[in-house]
Amino acid sequence: MNPDISIRDAKEDDLKAIKVLMSTYFLDIEGISADSFAVAELNERIIGACALEYDTFPEIHSIAVHPSYRGKGIGKSLIQYLLLRVKDESSVYARTTSPGFFEKAGFVETNPLKKTEIWEDCAGCDRLNTCNQSVMCLKLE
Repeated sequence: MNPDISIRDAKEDDLKAIKVLMSTYFLDIEGISADSFAVAELNERIIGACALEYDTFPEIHSIAVHPSYRGKGIGKSLIQYLLLRVKDESSVYARTTSPGFFEKAGFVETNPLKKTEIWEDCAGCDRLNTCNQSVMCLKLE
């Protein structure tokens, strides 16, 4: 990753830029607070963001990197930064349509029906059988 890119905790003032970045990929971050996010910054401009939601289990919820900066390790660095927040847990999960990205970050694809066990919104979804989201799991040491 470019040494001029820094990863830091997001601030409330960053939410507007985070929303714009997430909307590039049609990702909804409604209800996610700034303190759930980490951002990648270059020349005081946010070029990547990732959220770790921590309800009953830790979940990488939303991740996006500006199209001009993809493939440079920024997304993986954001995940690694957020994993430092995870304490006393054995696994971190993600639902994604980009399983290859998460595999590069060490996640393993699990049975798609696992969604119904760990996410309430999946358990009651009428599109479960046609859902294109993969369930990814990272086992922590």
